[in-house]
Amino acid sequence: MAYLENIFDVIVVGAGTGGAIAARFAAKNGLNVCLIDRKQRKKIGNKICGDAVGREVFDFLKIEHPSGKELSCTIKGVKLYSPDRSKCITMIDPRQTGYIVDRVEFGQRLLKDALNAGVKQFLDETMVLDLIYDNDTVIGVTAKLKDGTKIDLKSKIVIDASGLNSPLRKKIKFDKIEKDFSKDDAILCYREIINFPAKDQDVIDLEYISIILDQDKAPGGYIWYFPKNKYSFNIGIGVFMDYKGKVKELYHENVFKEYVKSSNIEIQSSGGGVCPVRRPIWSCIANGIIFVGDAALQVNPLHGGGIDPSMRAGFYAAITAAGAIQSGDYSINKLWDYNVKVMTNFGAEFAALDLLRRVLQTLSNTDLNFGLGKELLTASEILQIAETGGITLSLWDMAFKAFKGISRPKLLLDLNYLRLRMNDIYILYENFPRSYNQFEDWKKEVKNVYDKIHKMIVDVKINK
Repeated sequence: MAYLENIFDVIVVGAGTGGAIAARFAAKNGLNVCLIDRKQRKKIGNKICGDAVGREVFDFLKIEHPSGKELSCTIKGVKLYSPDRSKCITMIDPRQTGYIVDRVEFGQRLLKDALNAGVKQFLDETMVLDLIYDNDTVIGVTAKLKDGTKIDLKSKIVIDASGLNSPLRKKIKFDKIEKDFSKDDAILCYREIINFPAKDQDVIDLEYISIILDQDKAPGGYIWYFPKNKYSFNIGIGVFMDYKGKVKELYHENVFKEYVKSSNIEIQSSGGGVCPVRRPIWSCIANGIIFVGDAALQVNPLHGGGIDPSMRAGFYAAITAAGAIQSGDYSINKLWDYNVKVMTNFGAEFAALDLLRRVLQTLSNTDLNFGLGKELLTASEILQIAETGGITLSLWDMAFKAFKGISRPKLLLDLNYLRLRMNDIYILYENFPRSYNQFEDWKKEVKNVYDKIHKMIVDVKINK
């Protein structure tokens, strides 16, 4: 076995989008980095995913935009459909204007860029088994190499980007980090990438990704239709976790049969998995460790998109680690700025959208058709809530909405109540405590907003 170093400034676990970006910018900041992934090198990037990423994140990171083999197509935004398809809400903003990527090609490029930035050691086909502690501070990991050898790797900071089922999050000795999450905060997904001959069928809306809300066909989740190019698309379904064992059947009955018209197709890729659809974990850091991407549940609750937030979080993690190592302080207090950056950035948006997602999951198809059809919740409002947490309706707008919703006044009141609580949660996240000492008081306020929405949801279920 070739000689392996075992002492580093930073160990990054997981070479996906978040981990690759974290490793790249940590190395770029002069840190001695070890990057680890359980997959074989050539398979890094291969993940069940919608494959969409916004343009803005590449400008934010000042890195190359997707091109060549890694770029499948460009997209202008998202179309959200009512169950009966009679209403379509089109949402266009910089985070949704972007690209559909070839997941493997894109992942391989990010990995290559990280290695070229100066990552000292890359270990593929390596399983990280446990955390190493010195008192209450993480100082490394125990890993099993591809030849079966177990090794202790030491570091000043560990960045965990190992995915939703992170073994490290489950082993963390810090009660502010949730080791697990409720099944109600995730959906079970199945998807296929379908190729078909030219002229056999047309791709729907080549410049938009489509999300279809339908509680009968996709209970608790949604159906998605993402174009890849003129002769290929990514279609799938997400449903409540209670449908385990049935999701593939629901996909074939409610998605494949509806959207695949050609009899001469090639299934390029297929598979299923679990996607978190909630706010990020309470704290994404502890002494000596930072959590990134799916490992920190940093995924858009409305459509499950996680590439963009994982890349941003990877960058924030690298910058925070560099500052901590320069100061020689790897404590919660020093790493806390990472929490602040995450929570005040996309964390605020995701917390607001988490409340929206929870309410949408309780509405019937009749409610969804009526609410979207009558524009009780419009594209501009969803974007305004997501971007700023607030929404300003004039008296005329309110009167007009009340008139349109008069046959369903309870639904109108519920949606208005939801708007107010989304505004509350966004403001709380925007004002995320700048020090750990204020965290518990902030957390109580956030829980209070969630309790209010929970009571509203219970009331909706009782009155159905």
